This record gives sequence, structure tokens and C-alpha cells, in this order.
Amino acid sequence: MPLTATIEDIKAYQEKVEKDKITSKDLPPCPRCNLDSLLFKIHAYRERRFLVIVEMLITSVYCTLVRFRCTGCNKTFTNFPDFAIPHKHYTRQTILNFGNSYVEDDQKTYETAVMTDDGVPENSDSGRALAPSTIHRWVSVLACLNIAYQAILAISLQNNPSSNFLKNLAHLAVPEKKYKTHKRKRCLLRCRWFFQVESFLESQFSPNLQ
Repeated sequence: MPLTATIEDIKAYQEKVEKDKITSKDLPPCPRCNLDSLLFKIHAYRERRFLVIVEMLITSVYCTLVRFRCTGCNKTFTNFPDFAIPHKHYTRQTILNFGNSYVEDDQKTYETAVMTDDGVPENSDSGRALAPSTIHRWVSVLACLNIAYQAILAISLQNNPSSNFLKNLAHLAVPEKKYKTHKRKRCLLRCRWFFQVESFLESQFSPNLQ
């Protein structure tokens, strides 16, 4: 898993925005009125700051995100590129990398989870290092992303009824030293489920594996 999206990734997406190549066709139907996303219209453009890691320095890169409006009920939606997670400045790759490092290693603490083979990333402007508390927040964010995968997972399991995936998921556990409350335990379990579900869906839908 890459440590971060690259500046080139973000610039390439920005170029698509400027050439009007970002459309609503990959968005789901409107959850309010169920209108097909192909009927959405462009609503607004919003500049977003992303934080990427270049040679262990955390650097700001700006990119424009496109918001669409449902023509049936006027609800608005943001089209997020694959390097973005809603409400987060760090790229998806960074959040997944550090989150996975923590929850999949029973010996990892938040303090050691910020470490990479090359050290701890630092902000290029302030010099502040990536904080352990940031990993704690990212784990909570990833735990919540399970909801977005539930419908896709259900369809995939219907097409593959012999899969032992759910049985294997039920056996996942979290060491007691990683949590102090039952609420945090559930959060860590959901985060582990997230990575298992993502890996399973990738194996089902990745064109490289077909």
C-alpha cells in the first residue's frame, strides 16, 4: 500500500476538472429521491487542500472538487477522487496505510504506528511530526466507512454464496491492550472489518484478477 497519493495524482485529477471530464456517472442514485446520477447537474466547484508525503515531508497541494445537484430534489453531492476521503486533508492512501499498520499489528501502539522505515513524517512548514492522536482519529474514520460498503458486500456475497468470508470476519479480534472501553473495542473491530471487506471486494471486482 503506498504511503501517500502523489502530487502528480492530484494534478492529473485537477487537469480532468479543468477539461470538464469529471461527471456524475460514477455517483450512486440520489438517496433522497432515487434519481439516477446521470441526471445530476454540476452545482459548484470547491478548492480543497490535500496533504501528501514527499520524502517524509508533509506538503500541501490544492485541487478542485466538483459538486453535483440532483435535478429531482436539489440535494447536492461531492464527487471525490480515489485519493480523497470526505472531511480529511490527508490522502486516502496515507490514512489507509497508517490505519492498517496499527490495527493489523497486535504489537503496535499509536506512538509506534506513526513510524515508517524512514522515520516519522513532518510538516514541511511547521516541522511538526505526524501525531499519534492523528492515527487514533483515522482509525475511527475507517471504522465508519464500513457502512458505505455494506450494500456492495451483500451483492457480492449473494453472487458467491459458498464464500466463508463472513465466518472468517466473525473470528476477528482485538488485543485487550489496544483499548480501555468497549466502545473503542467496537471501533477497532469495525476498522479491522473495513480492511478485510476492502480486500475481499478488491479480489471480487479487480479487473486484474478476472
